[in-house]
Amino acid sequence: MHHRYRPGRLIAVLGALLAFSSIACVAADLAVKRVYTASEDIFKIAQRPDGSIGICRQGGVDLLDAGGIARSVARPGEGEILYLADGGAYHGVVRHRAGAADFAPTASFELRDGEGRLLWRTGETEDVTYAISRSGDVVGMSLNINAPERNAIHFYDRGLIVAEAPVPYLETGRFDPAGSLFLAVSARDGLRAFDKRGSEIWSEPDVRLFAAGEEAGTVAVVGQGGLRVIRGGAVAGAVDLGGLLVRRVAVAPDGSRIAIAGKHEIRVYDGSLAHLWSTRTESEALSWTSVDVASGDGYVMAGLARDLGPGTDPDSRHPDGEVRAYDATGTLLHRGSMSFSTWNIWTPTVLIDRSGKGATITTRRAVYRTVLP
Repeated sequence: MHHRYRPGRLIAVLGALLAFSSIACVAADLAVKRVYTASEDIFKIAQRPDGSIGICRQGGVDLLDAGGIARSVARPGEGEILYLADGGAYHGVVRHRAGAADFAPTASFELRDGEGRLLWRTGETEDVTYAISRSGDVVGMSLNINAPERNAIHFYDRGLIVAEAPVPYLETGRFDPAGSLFLAVSARDGLRAFDKRGSEIWSEPDVRLFAAGEEAGTVAVVGQGGLRVIRGGAVAGAVDLGGLLVRRVAVAPDGSRIAIAGKHEIRVYDGSLAHLWSTRTESEALSWTSVDVASGDGYVMAGLARDLGPGTDPDSRHPDGEVRAYDATGTLLHRGSMSFSTWNIWTPTVLIDRSGKGATITTRRAVYRTVLP
C-alpha cells in the first residue's frame, strides 16, 4: 500500500511533538498513574472525603478505594440507567417507560446509599433525567424536545415531589458543590438558582456555561461574550472576553479565583475578575480540554489533547495529551503525559483534590491519579 505524502500534516505533527519536548525542558515531570480502566465510557466520577472515588460508567457504579482496589456497587438491570450523586455517597436507579421514544419519562426511580441499600422509590413521573446532591437531595428534569416550552424540574423528598418549577427550554441542571443550590440553564431565560426545597432565589439572563465554588457561594457564568461572577444572587464583577470562545470554566472552592479555557488559551482571574495571568498552547495542534483551580494560592491544573488533524483516521486522530500544573503566578511547574485508546472532547479532565495536593484525571475510559509536590 502506498501512502500519500502530506507535508502540511507532517509539519503539524512535528510542531506538536517539538512543543511537547520544549515544555519538558522547563517543567518537572509529573507522575500520572492509571488506577482504573473501563471497557465502556465513564459518565461521571465523584471524589469522596476518605480518598475513594465513585465511578459511574455505562455498565454500573464502582467504588475505587484509596489503595486503588475497585469493587462493584451497582449494576443496571435491563432497561435501567444509573446516576451517581455528587460526592459519591448515593446513586439513583431509573427505569424508563417501555415503548416510549427518546427522552422517555420515568417508570420508577430509586435512591440508594453507597452500599446499595434502598432509601426510597417513586412510581411513574414525567422526569427523564436526574441530579443527586452530595447529601442525597434529588431533582428530576422533564425534557421534551417537541414541546420545550413545557420543560420543568421537580424537587423530591423521600419519594414525593414537593415542588415543581417550569423551566422553558431547559438545557441542563445540577447542584452546586455544597448541594445548597440547584442551578438550571434555560436556552431562553439563562441561569436560574433554586434552594433545596424548590424555591427560586435568583436568576441571571444570557448564560451558556457556569461553574460554582463550594465555600463562598460564588457562581461564574459565561454568556454574551463575557464572564460574570455572581454572589448572593447579584453580579459582583464582569469582564468582556474579546471574542474568546470558552469551552470550560472553573471556580476555586473558596471562590478566590476563576479560570476559563478556550481551545488554545487559559485565563485566570481573581474573585472580582481582575485578570491574573494567561497562557496559550504552543501549537495549534494542542487544545485545552479542562481546567481546575485550588483554593488560596494553590495550583491551577489543566488538561490538553494533541490533534493530528482531519486527514487522520478518527480513531487515532487524538493519540495522547498532558496534564499541566501552574503556580499562582502562571508559571508552569509540572507536567505529565498520557496516551488515549479512545478520546472525547473532555479528555483529559482534571479534578484537584480539596487538599490541593493531588488530582484525579479522567479520560473517556480510564481514571488516573497524581500527587503534587
